[in-house]
Amino acid sequence: MHILLTNDDGPLDDKTCPYIKYLVDEINTATDWQLSIVIPNQQRSWIGKAHFAGRTLSTTYIYTKTSTTVKNPDINSYDGPYDTPQNRSSDYQEWCLIDSTPAACADIGIHHMYETPIDLVVSGPNFGKNSSNLYILTSGTVGAAMEAVTHGVKSIALSYAFNSLDHDYQILKEAAKISVKLIEKLYHQLQIQPQVDLFSVNIPLVESLKLGTTRIHYAPILQNSWNSIYAPNVDDNGRKQFLWNPDFKKVYKDGLLDTSHTDSRVLLNEGISVTPLRAAFTVTHPLEGEIVLEDKTEISFEKANWTCLVTIPQTSYVYDSIVEACKRNKIPFTTDKNILSSTEKVFHYGEYEDLDIDLLQEHPERYFVCSYIYRKSLIRKHFLANTVHHYVAKNPSSVLTKAVPETFQLEVDYAEFLDDALDECYELRQELETGKDTWILKPSMSDKGQGIRLFKTVKQLQAIFDSFESESDDEEENGVIVSQLRHFIVQKYISNPLLLGQCNNRKFHLRTYVVCAGNLSVYVYKDILCLFADSPYTQPDGSETEVAMDGHLTNTCIQGNEPLVVPFWDLEYQKKDVIFDQVKEITADLFKAAVNVDRMNFQPLDNAIEIYGIDFLVANDNQVSLLEVNAYPDFKQTGRELKTIIDTLFEQTLTTLVGPLISQTGGGTSTKLISVLQPTKMSQ
Repeated sequence: MHILLTNDDGPLDDKTCPYIKYLVDEINTATDWQLSIVIPNQQRSWIGKAHFAGRTLSTTYIYTKTSTTVKNPDINSYDGPYDTPQNRSSDYQEWCLIDSTPAACADIGIHHMYETPIDLVVSGPNFGKNSSNLYILTSGTVGAAMEAVTHGVKSIALSYAFNSLDHDYQILKEAAKISVKLIEKLYHQLQIQPQVDLFSVNIPLVESLKLGTTRIHYAPILQNSWNSIYAPNVDDNGRKQFLWNPDFKKVYKDGLLDTSHTDSRVLLNEGISVTPLRAAFTVTHPLEGEIVLEDKTEISFEKANWTCLVTIPQTSYVYDSIVEACKRNKIPFTTDKNILSSTEKVFHYGEYEDLDIDLLQEHPERYFVCSYIYRKSLIRKHFLANTVHHYVAKNPSSVLTKAVPETFQLEVDYAEFLDDALDECYELRQELETGKDTWILKPSMSDKGQGIRLFKTVKQLQAIFDSFESESDDEEENGVIVSQLRHFIVQKYISNPLLLGQCNNRKFHLRTYVVCAGNLSVYVYKDILCLFADSPYTQPDGSETEVAMDGHLTNTCIQGNEPLVVPFWDLEYQKKDVIFDQVKEITADLFKAAVNVDRMNFQPLDNAIEIYGIDFLVANDNQVSLLEVNAYPDFKQTGRELKTIIDTLFEQTLTTLVGPLISQTGGGTSTKLISVLQPTKMSQ
């Protein structure tokens, strides 16, 4: 691996660049990486991603030997500078100095200095932390890393947060060891996470720092702001001046007061923060469309005439999403259920069991909830299969005829009765006896991937049911809740999933959030997620042994510590619009089917909204298939790094659907919630 190392602190110096030599020596002694160094010829902090436009740049060179293997090294010892490269032995490390900015060093190092292509740019280690919004936006260290990305090379910005200017040898050696291990780990992540361009890493130089002990956390950036960083002054001639005077103590105190999980909080807890970033400005929402200067419409910021009751635990993944949306949009909120005894209009977001069913029926004009009461015809797999079957029988032109794999239903109380169940479902038996196709077994009422198996023959299916019973004494360890295993569906397995080289040819499914409002408007949330399997996909071989599911199951709940979740629109794939159009069409027909086929088990309410997580699979011919519908979906599958997707979902749901539903003013305008079904278009 060819590493280009740059920084914004300039060449070796006790006061301005005390850390970089430890990292250089650790790379050269502990790895086989090819290391090239291009840095500014002087200290260039606080310069961001700047270039000196119009200036011709020059190089000089210095040379060092490994020195930090012993305590009290002379880290400032180097030969040079020289105007031209010197022919030195392999004992020496060459440093190229550029009379410009960190961003210029990244550009020149990538394109003009070395014959071997650069695999990764590492910028740092910076003299001081680069955590929080204020420091990252001005950092030359992060600026050089961002510059590298704009030239097609991914990068890592590395910063050391110090509490003392007395540089402890042991701590710096440990920081260098951790840095090298972490660079290697994050380089791998950059290969498999296409949505990440660079990582900003902050390592605290504290006595507790130790490889294998110090905790390393992915963390978002603390959002903070300055007072003025200049102080007014008047010189001896009466001329007004402005002195450099940033209030670093205030920034530190603000970080102490903010207890949320951020890069700053991780450092305060003596942990290492890792922040995944894109090298791009991000468009904010919900503004979009044409701006008309003559438009005289006034924007109203009046407080909502209803209150949001939030009874989910404060530790819930979506608690902050709801509360912060309320704060931003002046929606009163409370966690006190006593409000339900008042006459106020209330929207209640809580677990299904917390909703007041009696109040829902007695006072629909003032009590609004986050869930329909009856929706089994969608969220239980065998009910869903029945709903689709009956609907397409009457509507053969529906997209559902090709959007749902061939499906059979089985009811099996005990493994010994499987043969009887197959006699009743003789079409499935006939299919299995051919041994031509692979099939997937899904328990109707299980979740988190429990009990899902692949098979081709009756013998294999019997072995699966036998294994369920043998596992009944150890349910949790084997991931099978035996009490739920009675109703099953069997579907033809889609064995040609769309695979993308950028994601290591792993199978994935689309997690699509769909919001239903009232009776019945349906909206598809545009920010779809792609949830990937743990390992690359391989075709099931049809052997008699049980199929390993790690390459086939894409549910993040059953994966390791770092499940791969990628925003759909970030995929490097040309047919995303074709896929999205199918998702919208399938969703619309699905809810048409629900309200027309089984009115007992799907009953929309005028005073309710509900967010569903609907899963789709895309085949390599771009055909989209419906997999399942989840009520109260596990939003935390989105992960912390992509939580803004969920934040926006709840904000737009509250402001454009819940508010108008309560005030009976019709739906609002949303940039992300795409209408696919309205009440006048439901009945067939």
